[in-house]
Amino acid sequence: MHGRKGERALRQTVDADVAVIGAGVVGTAIAERLSRLDLSVVVIEQRDDVGDGTSKSNSGIAASGWTLPASTLEAQLVTASNPRWEDICGRLGVEYRRCGMVALCRSEEDRARAPALIENARRNGVDTRLVEGDELAGLAPHASRDAVAGIAIPSEGVIDSVRLPIAYAQLAALNGVTFFLGEPVVRATRRGHEVTEIATPQRRVRPRFVVNAAGLGADAASGMLGTEDFSVHPRRGQWLLLDRDFGARVPSILTGLPTERTHGVMVIPTAHGSVLLGPTAEDIEDKQDRSTGASTLERVLAECRTLMPAIDPRFVIKTFAGVRPHSVPTYRIERSSLAANVITIAGIRSTGVSGSPGIADYVAGLLADAGLTAKDKDQVADRLDQPMPLRRSGDCAASASEPLGRTVVCACEKVTAAEIHQALQGPVGARSISGIGRRTHAMWGRCQGSACLSGVTFIASLYLDGEPWELPVHESGATLGVARARRR
Repeated sequence: MHGRKGERALRQTVDADVAVIGAGVVGTAIAERLSRLDLSVVVIEQRDDVGDGTSKSNSGIAASGWTLPASTLEAQLVTASNPRWEDICGRLGVEYRRCGMVALCRSEEDRARAPALIENARRNGVDTRLVEGDELAGLAPHASRDAVAGIAIPSEGVIDSVRLPIAYAQLAALNGVTFFLGEPVVRATRRGHEVTEIATPQRRVRPRFVVNAAGLGADAASGMLGTEDFSVHPRRGQWLLLDRDFGARVPSILTGLPTERTHGVMVIPTAHGSVLLGPTAEDIEDKQDRSTGASTLERVLAECRTLMPAIDPRFVIKTFAGVRPHSVPTYRIERSSLAANVITIAGIRSTGVSGSPGIADYVAGLLADAGLTAKDKDQVADRLDQPMPLRRSGDCAASASEPLGRTVVCACEKVTAAEIHQALQGPVGARSISGIGRRTHAMWGRCQGSACLSGVTFIASLYLDGEPWELPVHESGATLGVARARRR
């Protein structure tokens, strides 16, 4: 359910057992986990769609946890999540492939570091091994022949991290969770050591418990809630995206050996067949700064070619940047010491996707420890009945039984009219052109929408207020309406 603007909404007061602030991959995973319990749960998100911040521009790697410091909470939650992806993604209709990773030793100094990394992985319960010579060439035929060795991590995988929070949210909504989108938290009211009310411009929410999963905004949310004082700093990563025609040349993830600060650039086969190169790790001031620089991207391309010399820049179809949160301590998931009914999640830099199932379980446990008692619902949906189709073949439309399913709107990604209609309907439907893209991958191929944008906007105009040429590319200002029957 989307928050509705207007005078009536301004007077609305909502009671809830749990209010989750933030609808990124962590917030939506928590909402989905809590939706299985006999609780009233609301999610409050300042942006107009779920997964529209950090979650939409990350690496798409479902990590094994091999590099994480052993015995830390982050390692515990990521390694607990990793074996579950086939089941979770099968139920949610989210693309996932356990393609493996090879971390290349590009010097003898790197080779000397490898045993310590392999031992750390062993302590985390992650299977790795050193590979050299013919074994390395067979396992990673796309890797540079200049590599002296590599560490093979077969349990690494790639996931459609853009669809994942949408699917979490859709399943949560089916199980009764209410989503208030486009509603920033503007203030909170406390009584003693508890937060008793959260206000947005549209409504007041009176929760028994609050989960601060606001990502880059977790520090601001914590300030309004009167909980711990900390700062979240933005770290920008710039990326290049290569066309699916190049994707078949990249069977597994390639990277160098990690440092304490960053994993370094990677060559990543995405879950839907394209290839990502990057990211950078730039500490910046502006949390909204997703700009890219030509010289920086040239350096990313050059460094990635030390991993895979055959990278062909003619296949680059898009460059973009994402911003991930960094704070001290780096990984914070805890009950607040200043508000008995608040759980704070902050500083989840690069493993929000990878750890999201484990984080959701852990937060459910923290809420139980804080006094939230609830039994499992008698009936609960554990899968999406109509998930978005997975990776498409060239004849996907030919097998469809009805006209909309046989009408391909986006030729690059083989997206049909039926899929676009589906993306605009149901729980947590798209509210903009880019929202349709995140749900279907329409406009994501080689032409980047130049051939299909008109068809996408025409269908969207049947659901969103406005003529096709008036519709927002992004969510701001969009209003979800009832499909109009009239022809345009």
